[in-house]
Amino acid sequence: MSLAIGSYEKLRDLSDGSDLLNLAWTQDEGDLLSVDVMAAVSAELAAEVAEGLPYVRDYLVKDPYGEALLGPAVGEFFDAPGRPVSVTCGAGVGPLLHGLSLLAAGGTVEVVTDVYPDYPHWVARAKGRCVPYGSGPRGDVLLLERPALADERFAGLDAVRELCAVAAHRGAVVVVDESNANYCPPDFSAANLAPEVPNLIVVRGLSKAYGLGGLRLGYCVASAPMAGRVREAVSPLGPSSLSLRIARRILRLGDITADLRAAIARTKPYVRDLLTEAGLPDPVPAARGLPYLLFPHDPHRAVELLAERGIQAKVQPVWSTSAGTLTEVGRLSVPLREDRLHELHTRLGRTPHCAKVVDATTSPAP
Repeated sequence: MSLAIGSYEKLRDLSDGSDLLNLAWTQDEGDLLSVDVMAAVSAELAAEVAEGLPYVRDYLVKDPYGEALLGPAVGEFFDAPGRPVSVTCGAGVGPLLHGLSLLAAGGTVEVVTDVYPDYPHWVARAKGRCVPYGSGPRGDVLLLERPALADERFAGLDAVRELCAVAAHRGAVVVVDESNANYCPPDFSAANLAPEVPNLIVVRGLSKAYGLGGLRLGYCVASAPMAGRVREAVSPLGPSSLSLRIARRILRLGDITADLRAAIARTKPYVRDLLTEAGLPDPVPAARGLPYLLFPHDPHRAVELLAERGIQAKVQPVWSTSAGTLTEVGRLSVPLREDRLHELHTRLGRTPHCAKVVDATTSPAP
């Protein structure tokens, strides 16, 4: 399957077990958030019941894109209440990207960084094509991820602003997939540029870091003039009204991932050293902030070697700007909880050095 969800098809399980340490996805981030997110969700659900289930009953036909309900919380999250931006909600980042592929229907998308394969897949279904950025054909849409898996050229907002200026000169739109940006502070987001950049669309969700993928909620932040084009492509009434209520509560908590970011920064290089010492082929750290180690050179072999030790990683499909087509990369999620890091030591056949493990997971950031 040429969609990102296909990377889960061959996984044995999604949980740890007596014979399996599952590092194919992140499982231990919740304890590192500064707020108990599940308690906040529980409180919101309890309030919904106590109030007579108003959001369960409300179809929100007068707010079909969720802007009135979620927009103010988005503005508060980015410390920009009242600034002239539009917020368009959908049933997750994936469905939003599916809709936004219509912006390039029958046209060309220039892919600026390596990206998940979904948007290129839907563009192809809409009779469009994807090419690497700067390879010749000029795109109707420029697509990038922030943070990208391993490419930090557009980590700064000035670089994004310059890219948008280039795109605007040729009448193109810039779509930024920031589904991974929950691992970064709010001021990292390209959404902060939306009030001043008319051709920018930023897509975000609540799955990464928050662990709230079950809400099935994503949101686009764009300039107010761009709202019409976004909503011509994105289906109305996508997320449930109850999901919007919960998302509003979560975004109003503000930046709650600082401790998580510090833990990732400490632990990722340590786990990379463990894997290298254990003979894994060329583990490469993902971009700053991301809790992943990558195996770009021989992904299947790396995943097989880990599986032999009861460690589950996964092979992730990626649309590669260097190859100009769909490729694959091995991905391992760094264990952040001390007991899971000890388990990784054990399965790699090394004696855990307790002091180093404690340093990696709990010492204060430098």
